[in-house]
Amino acid sequence: MQRLSACSLDCHGACSLVVHLPDEETGLHDDPAGGVRVTGNPDHPFTRGVVCVKGRGLAARRLSPDRITTPLVRGADGALHPATWDEALSLCAAKLDALRHTPESILHLRGFGYRGALAEASNYLFNSLGAACKRGSLCDGAGDAACEADFGAPDHNDSDDLANAAAIVNWGKDLARSALHLGLMVRDARKRGMPVLTISPGGDDNDAFTDARIRIRPGGDRFLAAAAIRRLLADDAVPQAISNRTRGFEHFRAMLLARSEAELLAACDATPADLDTLCRWMRREVGSGGPTASLLGWGLQRYLRGGESVRFINALVMLSGNLGVSGGGAYYGISSGRSLNLSWSKKAGRPARTFLLSHLARELAKADPPVRFLWVDAFNPVSQSPDAPALARAVEAVDFTVVVEAFLTDTARRADVVLPCALVLEREEIFGSAYHNYIAYAAPVCPMPGQVRHDFDIARGVAQRLARPIPFPEREEVLRQALHTPHLEVSLEELKTTGWTKAKRPSVAWEGLRFAHPDGLYHLPDALHMDVADVATPGDYPLHLLTLLAPDYVNSQVPLPGRQPADDTAPLTVQVAPECPALTALDMGRPVYLASPHGRMPVRVQPLPGIHPRTVLMPRGGWLAHGRSPNALIAPLATDMGDGAAYYDQRVRLEN
Repeated sequence: MQRLSACSLDCHGACSLVVHLPDEETGLHDDPAGGVRVTGNPDHPFTRGVVCVKGRGLAARRLSPDRITTPLVRGADGALHPATWDEALSLCAAKLDALRHTPESILHLRGFGYRGALAEASNYLFNSLGAACKRGSLCDGAGDAACEADFGAPDHNDSDDLANAAAIVNWGKDLARSALHLGLMVRDARKRGMPVLTISPGGDDNDAFTDARIRIRPGGDRFLAAAAIRRLLADDAVPQAISNRTRGFEHFRAMLLARSEAELLAACDATPADLDTLCRWMRREVGSGGPTASLLGWGLQRYLRGGESVRFINALVMLSGNLGVSGGGAYYGISSGRSLNLSWSKKAGRPARTFLLSHLARELAKADPPVRFLWVDAFNPVSQSPDAPALARAVEAVDFTVVVEAFLTDTARRADVVLPCALVLEREEIFGSAYHNYIAYAAPVCPMPGQVRHDFDIARGVAQRLARPIPFPEREEVLRQALHTPHLEVSLEELKTTGWTKAKRPSVAWEGLRFAHPDGLYHLPDALHMDVADVATPGDYPLHLLTLLAPDYVNSQVPLPGRQPADDTAPLTVQVAPECPALTALDMGRPVYLASPHGRMPVRVQPLPGIHPRTVLMPRGGWLAHGRSPNALIAPLATDMGDGAAYYDQRVRLEN
């Protein structure tokens, strides 16, 4: 039997899934996946019948022997013990009742481990209480803020419009590991003769999607984009029809012409030949001569000046005439909920205060009054946040912590109560994508094991047990309301039948160069920062640490079947260029360590050609409990915009 569902994990794909369920009589339930097989929906225009290795492992993951299937409550002996739902939820409600008069002492941390209309339930609960919440982002915040500063709102051409490009410039998006379906689109475009230029520090898996490369210093993207814009300005190649649609053009022009090409290229370790290559792509001198589409990876905004890098790439797209046209555009990202009505949780109330996510350990330590109740769901902040050991200590210092989780993560290990939640294939939901305009319906096609509950029912269960209960809407009501927007013309019944629909959005963003700012103009950056600390590499820690996506993890979760986190105890493998200067001082016959001013961990070193010589690549996803979290080495640094985490500005060294 086959059923349609969808994957709501923290990923651009939002894939439509075909779930192949076993016949009860076939006796396949000794299989690690319970006889369930997951494939991509061939009828979905974006999924196109393909699902990633993590998606194929969803069925086995839900039956993992490591999964938590009953509520856990910490006892007097300091250990977590099984409890009934009534015991666990009543304990949570009692703790909240005791603090209801001081909502600022209650902190709610919700991540994007899964998303959608029903996923807003915990936000509704804690907004109703007026509790504190997070601000900022560990993911895309700097780039989102940059796009808002430039365009007035984050938006890009419809993903289907990429097929109309004559050429593509890929600024650091790993098309094999982080954007499988986009990679398939690029692969098909190359087969039709569309050339692709990749710009990155190297170490990505883009060779199969690339015709030409420019290798730059980590964080140097804004300088290369600025050099290309400067070339346009020096050649008087920006049409007046475009400059008239910008704010601040004359200041911007004078600012860039005051810099030399050589200075800008030196700042990103690029050559004049590299600049010539980029200019040919942006000036439509390659391919069929039509517009060039630019893909912006989310890694390039994980630097201190990450927002500025996105802004200068956007400006290059705009001033070269590739914005607001079919086949062009700057593809960064969109809000996954923008075409849905998710207002029910936001209307519930306002937070008493906020905590900066990139500096959460410090913010918790200095909080006055202190946080006494912490609720975490769809998030593993202890593993995923910078300065992870300090955050672990800060969470341990909170009087009472509740974590809604399916596995004993670094955060769940420090909880007083762990509430077992549903996973993909078990959880009903409606959600969108951060990249395309299709809306997905995830049907619950597999039963929840043990005493597992839907996240919505967990939040509602606490709300009902409060001394003054908080009324909750019904699930069906929330799902129907989510579809009541100007962008959708589908009923809940129709969506449940088809599994997906497409939101009504323009295929070309910013057509006619009309932008979302009140003045209707594109807003150019007013500064290009040439920070010495950002351009130079400190001597004691000469290497730049980049923590890249691992092919078998979504952030700190969803390992392949047979690769549960408890099995990952060997040292992580890091990659460096064969010409990396650190290799000359290492004795490979002795243990090797990766060190920063904040910590040290054992590693294996693997040379990989093509990486910038002062770069160390490390896979993300490892857990602090197993000595494998890169964030044990990374300082809390905030990006220039959007209150993001500047993970990629951490310097390290390799040593024996």
